[in-house]
Amino acid sequence: MAHVTKELPWCVIDIDTLTGRVFLQQRWKYTWLLRPPMTAWTATERSAFHSNADKAIWASWSNKAKLKVVGTSAFAKKFIGKGLPINLDIRRVTSGHHWTVNVTKVNPSTFVTSNVRWASRIINLDTNDFQTKNFTHTTAPLKTIQYAVSHEFGHAAGNTSTLGRGDEYKTGHAHFSDHGSIMHSGNQLRARHFQTILDEMNKMIPGCTFSVLSV
Repeated sequence: MAHVTKELPWCVIDIDTLTGRVFLQQRWKYTWLLRPPMTAWTATERSAFHSNADKAIWASWSNKAKLKVVGTSAFAKKFIGKGLPINLDIRRVTSGHHWTVNVTKVNPSTFVTSNVRWASRIINLDTNDFQTKNFTHTTAPLKTIQYAVSHEFGHAAGNTSTLGRGDEYKTGHAHFSDHGSIMHSGNQLRARHFQTILDEMNKMIPGCTFSVLSV
């Protein structure tokens, strides 16, 4: 198969020119931390954390959006009018990583704020980040749910304040009222959440302009 790939500091993007499929992968190198009195990480627990993170990110982000392409290139002419699927996932590595991921083992009743530091390529997570977070609002939707690891992946995929696309729940944000958004307090994707990815894709194949067809 023919592929056009682009290695970036925060991910690698692969466009399959035969099938039109788009694949984005981040390589994560973990640092395993703990908050007393929690016991040291076991190899099984480490593998389980990564597996759960991969599944959660895949469930929230992969095959949810369709992209479209227009332009003068052979690729654009071949796939014009067709929805191109985009998959996103993470791979655990010990070197050659995009992100250093600090994971703290905490008591299930302990709350720790997770975050992404875009400039230094650091993600801070904890073992409670797979728990469902429930939110209530005074305007519709009145209730939303979110999984922290999927929200933080959204930051690592380019929805960062560094690029003017940070947390949407902050007062004054243009999308402050969109409670259902995964970058607010919900689990729903929006076309805008792929903008950083599209900005890079639009540099990959001359004569191609990509955008979101549906999400």
